[in-house]
Amino acid sequence: MSSSGQKGRRASAAGSAAGHVGTDPYAGLPSIEAFTAHNVRLDDGTQTFPAAGWTMDQSGILLAARRTLNLVYPEGLRGRSLVDVGCLEGGYTAEFARLGLRATGIEVRESNYRNCLRVKAGTNLPNLMFVKDDANNIGHYGPFDVAFVCGLLYHLDRPKRFLTDLSRVCRRVMFLETHVAHAGQVPANQTYRLSDVTENEGLRGRWLTEYDSVSKDMLERMKWASWTNHRSFWIQKEHLLQLIRDLGFDIVLEQYDCDADILGQATGWRYMHSRVFLVGIRSG
Repeated sequence: MSSSGQKGRRASAAGSAAGHVGTDPYAGLPSIEAFTAHNVRLDDGTQTFPAAGWTMDQSGILLAARRTLNLVYPEGLRGRSLVDVGCLEGGYTAEFARLGLRATGIEVRESNYRNCLRVKAGTNLPNLMFVKDDANNIGHYGPFDVAFVCGLLYHLDRPKRFLTDLSRVCRRVMFLETHVAHAGQVPANQTYRLSDVTENEGLRGRWLTEYDSVSKDMLERMKWASWTNHRSFWIQKEHLLQLIRDLGFDIVLEQYDCDADILGQATGWRYMHSRVFLVGIRSG
């Protein structure tokens, strides 16, 4: 039922091959200590994942979130609190802390959490902290002014329950960067072998099989996969938008400026993978 934050699909694909007789279940998976996604520029100038070719402070998602937060908080971000749920390697959490927010990252996977601590050790940010815990326990934390959920929601089998708990500890702004399902035929249905449209927690959507039965050791290596649930539910887009509204965020937006080439994304990566960046804001 828990999940680490994910930014892609390769780990789940590797996990699906785990049950194939005669194959190395660890083939192609990163080492436990490896960074796989977040290239953080540490205070000494070194980078945690230079192969990325860019650093986290250049992320379009981060810059888009910053623009929205600057509108919501024109007086400034310093002293405001943010939780990054399923924070993976802590890259976004660290950059939010650098913006002045009191930033807390929550990550369940030990291998990713160790990398979060490496980021913490390499940055002089007293307003940055990390917690090792299941994302589904978010109700035990906070409250926070801002909730940032990037690459996590589509790894949960009870996403409505998670968002309900999250809304109770989020005072003002919620960011969701996630895959969504669609009622009709779209490329992601085939790419991820999604189920037919069905219902879960009273919401329409499609199921994704994450992996077959795997060991705890292998789950640690599958850094971008769900944690204990072998399948996850992608909420249909319009149902997710309505859920955000029903949870008390009376301003509900889809933010497109996380990509500089908005026109290109009309048929580009986000379209092909049914990926969106949604924002809920409490106006009062």
